[in-house]
Amino acid sequence: MIRKFGASLLTLALVLPAAASVAAQDNAAAGIAPAPARKVAVTTLTAGQGAKPTREDYVLVNYKGMLKDGTVFDQNEQMPMAVGSVVPGFADGLVQMQRGGSYRLEIPSELAYGAEGGGPIPPNSDLVFEVTLLDFKTQAELDAMIAQQQGAQQGAEQAQPAQTGQ
Repeated sequence: MIRKFGASLLTLALVLPAAASVAAQDNAAAGIAPAPARKVAVTTLTAGQGAKPTREDYVLVNYKGMLKDGTVFDQNEQMPMAVGSVVPGFADGLVQMQRGGSYRLEIPSELAYGAEGGGPIPPNSDLVFEVTLLDFKTQAELDAMIAQQQGAQQGAEQAQPAQTGQ
């Protein structure tokens, strides 16, 4: 689920806007209306509570990823991830979730792995995820937790009596 095609995506991000602009101009000249953009469909299975994560946050989730035919290609429990480092469609779904809720995401292929596919995911595959958002934190909250943990470890190390050689 984490972007594994970073260089390819960067290249596409640079090339596609110009190509899309030319195609849109050609279609407009021919009287062809643009196709509506496909979006992630988010269905609430169990409502959560409170705020929703942002693309800059880190989430802790249980998830099961499937192809449209129900074939499971990935699943994990208590998986931490940066919202901004997952495929765009998964991120689009995460930012609509609330802590403690369970959701079903239907992600069109162009917001997942697209024409390249990835691992067990064939090219141009629409994906389905069942996701439970267990928790989420901002970078600042994570930094504070790490600093607190490091401080506790250093305090414990200093409290231990020095070992002397005999």
